[in-house]
Amino acid sequence: MEFQIPKTFDFSSGDLVELKYLCQTFGIKRRTAFLYLEALRINPVYIGKEVFFSLPTFNRVMFVLLAPGGKGFVFPGSLAKNNKKLRAAGCLTKVTDAILEKAMKPETLAEMAAASGRDPAAVRKYASYRGNKAKKGKAIDG
Repeated sequence: MEFQIPKTFDFSSGDLVELKYLCQTFGIKRRTAFLYLEALRINPVYIGKEVFFSLPTFNRVMFVLLAPGGKGFVFPGSLAKNNKKLRAAGCLTKVTDAILEKAMKPETLAEMAAASGRDPAAVRKYASYRGNKAKKGKAIDG
């Protein structure tokens, strides 16, 4: 498979990335990439003959899935899909409503910004979104 740089579009709220990104990153076929998006509950965007997805949404869902204490996740086409121990342990094969809700919360963006080492002002911005501002002298609880 020859490496080709996927097309991206930046709409200020994040990048739309060509489906090819998933294919090249994970070494999967286009059909499997669609199954990945379906399992993560990310809707593709069709522009002309090409298919794109929201990379920030993908990153947010993956951040929540990979958080400490998570149940684990088996992607479509993985050899682990038939592992009885993983299924018995509650390993997920599709993103749940609870995971989507957590991924949408501003607090998750704050955690992502803090984990990436970004400017503390950005972390405060996300943490204070929607009236979650701490009163003078009091910390914001996570």
